[in-house]
Amino acid sequence: MVFVVAWTYSAEEDGCWIMVKNRSRGWELPGGRLNKGEAPEEAALRELFEETGVLGTAKAIEGDLLPGGYVVLVEIEIPVSPEPWGSLDDAIEEVGWCLQLPENSAWGDEEIERIINHDWSTSISLES
Repeated sequence: MVFVVAWTYSAEEDGCWIMVKNRSRGWELPGGRLNKGEAPEEAALRELFEETGVLGTAKAIEGDLLPGGYVVLVEIEIPVSPEPWGSLDDAIEEVGWCLQLPENSAWGDEEIERIINHDWSTSISLES
């Protein structure tokens, strides 16, 4: 199975990213499976919108950070706030900005650290 996650950051504030609280798995990055014929960046933007209601711009893609999947760097231009918001996806309990890995995370610290510390200039750029 090939999956994609959206590493979504603020265009205006450094050091924060978006995570979603899945009802059964806990906190995770927005993402899911690629549909047939769908590029990873298209899937990441679709999943981000379905799970958070947020539109973004895919900036880069990396296939070596998580086994079996892609991580797409996505920039968004909504205000950073400590207040969580809801999702139209029934599987998602809430959406929020993170400064650190939340408790009850479906992700290990090492996986998130790998993404946080990744040098995106070495990844495939999606900017023209």
